[in-house]
Amino acid sequence: MESLIEIFLGGVGIGLTLLFILAVFKQFLLIGKPNEVLVFSGRSRKLADGSEVGYREILGGGWTWRWPIIEKVDRMKLTTIPIEIQTTNAYSAGGIPLNVHAVANIKVSSNPHRVKNAIERFMGRDPLEIQRVGKETLEGHLRGVLARLTPEEVNEDRLKFAQELTAEADEDFVKLGLDLDVLKIQNVSDDVEYLDSIGRSRIAEVIRDAEIAESDARSEALQAEAASTESGDVATQDSERTIVQKQNELRELKGRLEADVSAEEKKAERAAAEARASAEVELQDLRQKVEQ
Repeated sequence: MESLIEIFLGGVGIGLTLLFILAVFKQFLLIGKPNEVLVFSGRSRKLADGSEVGYREILGGGWTWRWPIIEKVDRMKLTTIPIEIQTTNAYSAGGIPLNVHAVANIKVSSNPHRVKNAIERFMGRDPLEIQRVGKETLEGHLRGVLARLTPEEVNEDRLKFAQELTAEADEDFVKLGLDLDVLKIQNVSDDVEYLDSIGRSRIAEVIRDAEIAESDARSEALQAEAASTESGDVATQDSERTIVQKQNELRELKGRLEADVSAEEKKAERAAAEARASAEVELQDLRQKVEQ
């Protein structure tokens, strides 16, 4: 009986030991999610450039051991943060104040070189703070880009406008450790209706060009028809002249043939008369010879 109790207690001890080991593993083995970065602070380490920092980071999906007591673990989300930009009275290169509505998506960078900047600036802060900083940065650069472009360029080539704004803001986003995923210009307007007047004048130009093109097409069609008619008349006249010419040539040929035939007939008649006369002479000579 005592041996059974000892075996039971031994099994319980082993089970408790395993549970303790599992608890230790769970406490100190950390696995990051794909959309987050784990930041372990408390121990200094040297970077490739020789500088020292008091933290280390594990990007999304990685795992590592946490040093007990020494290290503290924080998590920073890598998910996108939407930003809506409403800029009013931003002066363009033409001196026209424009109102621009744009939307963007930013996020903490997953680039190993950039993410350190985000950790140092936003670790432990509310994501709304990241949103505010990103929005202010984009709005400031948006005004700078608008100052270099005319209202026509901003309104007609919004893709170019968005690309220039992205390039302009990229340097600051690198310093902040952020990525600009998407930037779309939704609407461009102005309070003095400059863009509307451009649109109306463009519509008028399009209508005018269409009417001119239609008139030109009709004129060309009439000219082509007249040219075809004239060409047809000329061709008919040429054909008639050719026919008359051939008929004259045929009559001339027929006249020559008839003259040749008549001459041949007369020649044949003369030859026949001469032959008859010669035969008559020969016949007379024979008669005389016979009589003699």
